[in-house]
Amino acid sequence: MISIIPIDGIPIMETEDDYWQAIDKVAQQLEPMDVLVVAHTPWSRINGPNYILTDIKPSPRAVELGALLDKDPRHVEVILKESKAIVKTGRKVIVTENHAGIVCANGGVDQSNAGLGHLIGVPHHPDQLATTIRTRIRETYDINVAVIISDTVGRALRRGAVNIGIGVAGIAAMRSEKGKQDLFGYTMRVSEVALIDELASAAELVQGQTNEANPFVIIRGFDYPSTEDTTASILNRPANERIFK
Repeated sequence: MISIIPIDGIPIMETEDDYWQAIDKVAQQLEPMDVLVVAHTPWSRINGPNYILTDIKPSPRAVELGALLDKDPRHVEVILKESKAIVKTGRKVIVTENHAGIVCANGGVDQSNAGLGHLIGVPHHPDQLATTIRTRIRETYDINVAVIISDTVGRALRRGAVNIGIGVAGIAAMRSEKGKQDLFGYTMRVSEVALIDELASAAELVQGQTNEANPFVIIRGFDYPSTEDTTASILNRPANERIFK
């Protein structure tokens, strides 16, 4: 049986010491081979990317896009700073590829749970953050777990948002079903499962999006492919494979 377990009683973290104290509290509830899903928001709020809106001086390009999209040009400037490339614009949204390689609305820049007057972006190296957390837990508490860093995104041609895995350590980001047979004997040829996205999405059921204060969620009882050689970036479809542009 798979269990999805929120870690209650985590206060708002304001410093990096607060963050690692929270990780230590989480570690006391972990068991070997658990999956720990960690919302990127607290880390980004403490260590960045974190912007104070009143400090932002929008560039001419940000002013131009802001007028076109009826969007605060300061917000647009942060989106541009946190993006490698603009993919599409429209409906007050700028779809970009951010520095973590993820194509999403507004480069993943968000106001929610950032603190009033602040904007936060996605960590530029989320796999590294996942590895750091996993290493601390393994070396300090001698518990081997997998770690997924999560973020909330929209999807092409679908309403609503879901959690995805943007960083990973200790678990394969994707599971191939190629060569397996379905119920009727058909041999699968191309099927691959975005494993860390499914786990991150499951964790979001208790993680929440508003004031739930559950940035850390344990998934227990899931038999996953453990590996030391993994990266979430393999789930980012390269430009030459994109159907929707």
